[in-house]
Amino acid sequence: MVLFDSVTFIGVVMKSKVKYIKYPVIFLCFLLYILSECMLSGQSIGYGENSSKKREGYRYEAVPAKSRDALRSKSIEMNIDYTDSQTIFTMKSISDKEVEYITIELDADGNFASGARNVTHSSGKSKFEGSMWRKQQIVYAKRRSGRGQKTREFDLPKNKTLAVDGSLLLLLRSFPFDQNREWKLFLIDFSLHSVSGTVRQAGVETIRVKAGEFECYRMEVIIHAFVFRPKITYWITKMEPHFLVKHRGKIGPFTKTYITQLVSID
Repeated sequence: MVLFDSVTFIGVVMKSKVKYIKYPVIFLCFLLYILSECMLSGQSIGYGENSSKKREGYRYEAVPAKSRDALRSKSIEMNIDYTDSQTIFTMKSISDKEVEYITIELDADGNFASGARNVTHSSGKSKFEGSMWRKQQIVYAKRRSGRGQKTREFDLPKNKTLAVDGSLLLLLRSFPFDQNREWKLFLIDFSLHSVSGTVRQAGVETIRVKAGEFECYRMEVIIHAFVFRPKITYWITKMEPHFLVKHRGKIGPFTKTYITQLVSID
């Protein structure tokens, strides 16, 4: 504690020391200024910019395949962030009635690690909350809608590749193109449903959308439902990183059929 009577003493001492600390203080102020400028500009001292971190950004528009009702159209933003340890996929879908957010995290090997889905009404009121996470060969899922909450566990089949909503778009990038092969899939959505499927390359086509013209692989995903075999078609670029140009089918395994097209690349 510093008493009021000691203020005079401190002042005398400080005056006698000014000439000794003047230049160190100036140097310290200059150093602090450099540090603050680096922080504001996003740079670091002693380290180069993290070149292993990068982002992809895409914008899409989606309309119902059977109805061109503008009230049911969706504006979709997708971002993919890469680091040395993980990949994070985020999607924001906006319609006249609701806003949907999906986040998927993959580990360094590209395997699903965790994910979340949140849907809110246009008023901002929560409509749906869901989350998933993986521990070895088990996926745990939880959802909350209204006042109800439900959880479920999924044992992953050993001979099938796991896909959770948007993670399928990332999985398709590592497909063995032009080798006449198929993948067996095990798909899970945030509504706690699961279904098996098969993905195959069905050809190469040139696709024109608002974002331009692209040579694409036509990828077909066949859903193995009880009676029906609905097909979802993805057109992804032949050039890396094999991003989505067009989509026809369900945005998720259990949603309505939409036609989605690339509008712009950020």
